[in-house]
Amino acid sequence: MAAPLDGKLALVTGASKGIGQAIAEQLAARGATVIAAARSLEGRVLADRRVPGVIPVTLDVCSESAVDALFAEVQSKLGPLDVLVNNAGVGVFKPTIELSLDEWNQVIGTNLTGAFLCARAAFRQMKAAGGRIIHIGSIADHVNLSGCAAYGASKFGLRGLSGVINEDGKEHGVRSTLISVGATYTHIWEGREEFDASDMLSPADVADTVADVASKGLGIRIDELRILPPQGVL
Repeated sequence: MAAPLDGKLALVTGASKGIGQAIAEQLAARGATVIAAARSLEGRVLADRRVPGVIPVTLDVCSESAVDALFAEVQSKLGPLDVLVNNAGVGVFKPTIELSLDEWNQVIGTNLTGAFLCARAAFRQMKAAGGRIIHIGSIADHVNLSGCAAYGASKFGLRGLSGVINEDGKEHGVRSTLISVGATYTHIWEGREEFDASDMLSPADVADTVADVASKGLGIRIDELRILPPQGVL
């Protein structure tokens, strides 16, 4: 029996470790060829693994020229993308009045502008035969959280971007899904005794959800999903 993503080509950003690594590996496990993109592969988990179907590459999602060049190279060598997962993200968490413009630009540049650049490049390839663009959001895309001015703005913006892509993609079979993710245990939580991994989602939980969406036929549109740990918002 064929795997659900056999013959499909996917690209995942922020894929060197944590949630992105889990997504890349789960898509590959379901049959896809996966371009696993990250700003740097040096010292990264995925670069040291040899996962069948996963091809690690470097990409700065904030660079328009780098994004366009990589997507063009992928298309010329492997064909047009079927799935894009916008997972690359950064966060700066502090009171609004203490947030510098450089910090604001860093967060917006990676989380929102980077997602736009990748989505635009993928959409251009998908226009002929359709495809799925999946954005990894956060509870901060629908809940106002103190200390999250830049991060929250980027995630609210990502939600808007995903919705507009759905409208623009109707006639082309391009489907966009925002998956808003609650607290997920990754390396950033290690050593913080006030947080228990058992109270959180795992990267595998997120990856399974992404792969489920990616496996759906283009006859179904999935606008938004919210996945949370059992206790809800932590």
